[in-house]
Amino acid sequence: MANRETGMTLLEVMVALAIFSTAALALMNTVSVSANYTGRLGDVLRASWVAENVIAEAHLADNRFSAEAHEETVNMGGQKWLWRTQAVKDADGNTINQVTVYIPEEKTRPLVTLSDASVWSGDE
Repeated sequence: MANRETGMTLLEVMVALAIFSTAALALMNTVSVSANYTGRLGDVLRASWVAENVIAEAHLADNRFSAEAHEETVNMGGQKWLWRTQAVKDADGNTINQVTVYIPEEKTRPLVTLSDASVWSGDE
């Protein structure tokens, strides 16, 4: 019997490395996307708190928003938020208070739009 060495050839090692690299890249991409969505979800949650606060303050003061958009900024959670209030008509023709919240740098992309559940007719 001839003494034969066993082991992996260079080609087998390269194929194994290619498979491992592909799997590792796919896993890293998944983790990156997940982290991005988690961060965005936190922004949406804080923006909804801003909108809820504005709606609650308006509701407590019996304040009806103007048909013209009104914008203000507020700091909450260590971040600056831009919110826009406006009175809008719903599908039934009732006027409702609506708040839209943005990150100031992303003013074209609202994070949250919240409407007050209280409605009133436009004649009041």
